[in-house]
Amino acid sequence: MTARTTTALVAIAAMTFAGTPEIDASNWPQQTTFRDSAGIRIVENTRPPEDSRLDWRIGAEPLVSIGSTMGDEDPYLFTRVFGITRLSDGRIVIGDEGAKELRVFDQQGYHLETWGGYGEGPGEFGGNQLWGLARLPGDSIIVWHFWYPGMQAFGPDGEALRRFMPERAMWDTWDRRSHLWPLAVSRGGLVLAGQDDVYHDPGVVEVWDAAGKLRGSLGMHPGRELDRERDENDPDPVMLGYSVTRRPWGDQFIVGTNRRYEFRVFALDGSLARIVRLDYELRAPTRAHIDAEIARRAGSGESEFVVRRRREYREAPVAEYLPAYYYVDTDALDNLWVREYEAPGEDAPGRLWTIFDPDGRILGYFETPEGMGVYEIGEDYILGVTRDEMDVATVHMWSLER
Repeated sequence: MTARTTTALVAIAAMTFAGTPEIDASNWPQQTTFRDSAGIRIVENTRPPEDSRLDWRIGAEPLVSIGSTMGDEDPYLFTRVFGITRLSDGRIVIGDEGAKELRVFDQQGYHLETWGGYGEGPGEFGGNQLWGLARLPGDSIIVWHFWYPGMQAFGPDGEALRRFMPERAMWDTWDRRSHLWPLAVSRGGLVLAGQDDVYHDPGVVEVWDAAGKLRGSLGMHPGRELDRERDENDPDPVMLGYSVTRRPWGDQFIVGTNRRYEFRVFALDGSLARIVRLDYELRAPTRAHIDAEIARRAGSGESEFVVRRRREYREAPVAEYLPAYYYVDTDALDNLWVREYEAPGEDAPGRLWTIFDPDGRILGYFETPEGMGVYEIGEDYILGVTRDEMDVATVHMWSLER
């Protein structure tokens, strides 16, 4: 099915065929070195030429588009998409937080059925904010919440399999800051969980199975960069400060921060298995960066509220260095996709990713268009969301040629 030709889609089509040079290995010496240190594999990568790109392609047009132009019925109208996945038979499952639903579509984008909804009955989600979904082996679906550890699992045909509070969650209705909650799920069905990275520095990080039972303890790890001077019990993130990275990578787990371009990868038994690095020079934020960030946060205009917010932000502490990268994702081949950081005021026309193979060896840069939110990266497809000029969301599946 096709949706309306939005500004975002026009940009995507234009960028798909934009010429970018492939990497010339002769001009990129010593790309990757491997060494062992005290039983830990150290992988060090040199950065590829800035204008180089992998010879990968995103299709000029989506293979499938699911959105409001397919109909005015609720299944095609999305508020906040909290997750998308593709089942082995080609069905696409889209989680919509506003309606508390999982909506299932066929390979052409037609609505088949809806699971979940408000309520406290079997297979319903209640009022807690939905945050993520993942496909487990066998095409069952697991769903988790924001800042609440309860989880739910559905069979491939929508049957409610279980709704449970993980035994390791440490859930306390009187102290909701102490618990662990799900952060991500590996393709093998292991749940990476941790304490909130604002209220716990360091915080506990664990691995559970899909029933919420402990599989491995990864220890205590740093939280995000915070300003605790104003209120020790309710700190604020430091402007332009580093944040936390917690993500499955194959059968191991990245746990750390984006303060440096370094990924500390832990085995299920909690041991540090390897460290993957990329050449990176720390950058101190400039006045232009700070002003651009204040403008983004406070908004435009001269209202009393905006003026007050600008003043508050100008008085707020600023990080010593900019983050080394934004965040990470993985694809169906266990490649690591690292979204490059764009300093405020230096926005590029597309979104740049650095790709590493499963061993931590750098492959090169790949660019996705601005306005294309990436939710799932398959072997030969990308599932994502664009929004048109009216802020209406459309879910797409694009081909990915490698």
